[in-house]
Amino acid sequence: MLKKIFVILILLLITTATFADELIIEPEAGRKPLLDAIQHANNAIDVVIYGFTDETLRDALLAAQQNKKTIRILIEPHPYRNETENDFTIRTINQNNLHYANPAFQLTHQKTIIIDQNTAYILTFNFTHSSFKKQRNFAIKITDPNTVQEIEQVFNADWQHQNTETHQATLVWSPVNSREKLTQLLRSATTSIDIYSENLTDYKTIGELAKAARRGIIVRILSSKLPREKALNYINNAGVQIQKSTDLEIHAKVIIIDHNKALLGSMNLTQPSIEKNRELSILTTDETVIQQLENTFNHDWGNHFTPLLHHAKKIPYFFNTFLSAKKHYSHYYPHHHRKKRSYLLN
Repeated sequence: MLKKIFVILILLLITTATFADELIIEPEAGRKPLLDAIQHANNAIDVVIYGFTDETLRDALLAAQQNKKTIRILIEPHPYRNETENDFTIRTINQNNLHYANPAFQLTHQKTIIIDQNTAYILTFNFTHSSFKKQRNFAIKITDPNTVQEIEQVFNADWQHQNTETHQATLVWSPVNSREKLTQLLRSATTSIDIYSENLTDYKTIGELAKAARRGIIVRILSSKLPREKALNYINNAGVQIQKSTDLEIHAKVIIIDHNKALLGSMNLTQPSIEKNRELSILTTDETVIQQLENTFNHDWGNHFTPLLHHAKKIPYFFNTFLSAKKHYSHYYPHHHRKKRSYLLN
């Protein structure tokens, strides 16, 4: 009996080690982890990418193609506010190996690499020069067969511009289940929420973060962009702490909950990203990954950021209640139009 228990424990340990997630931290890691993955692929490489201007990664994929690997690249043809960004890559890659993203989505903002149908990399970054120089980003390597299988399944459906079903609890797909899973995640917090966020404009998420802070959860946000005045004042009054980068640009999209789980991927905290784009994030409970994320977050919070709270203190007092005091807003800020006010939380 003891021998059987011992064998079962060994098998469990082997399984856990085999399918453990691995974290890549940028810009420290550079291109090497991705280049190694591409170079060591045995037969197939599938890529979903939003921005693709990096020549080194492009050349690595072309070299893999010349070495008889099957390469498929699903690309966003017209990135927002930079519609020609991907033109050179689109012209360079053989059209048999490159498809435009599914037009059913407002944008395909997903960033994923699948190697040999058995390993997936979920990224917060694009294939651009700045991703490896001045941006805080992450990627997570996944080898769990069921998870990789669903990522590949959705890739194949998007490649053909078809629909498919998703079932993996750890995968967050926009626009399919992202709103529901994001809300559940934020409401599950009991002690802390730490967030890397490039943008914070989604009014429902802002509301959830404010509610969390009011119920005693420590909420910290690292960003490169100052939220608009109304949102900033609202979350500060609720007790949310937010700091702005003075060193690295925050391009990461990460939410760490209670020091024991984290959501990481392409999804920004904006309404289009959650409800209209194709995005992919993953929920991980891997202890090593969580510890690395927390260590990086605490380092960035303490050493390379300045608080935004002083910006909110400069806002007139009536801003605290101008949602219910509309006449004050129109009197002091006549140049702000209704469209701008509504956009703030959408």
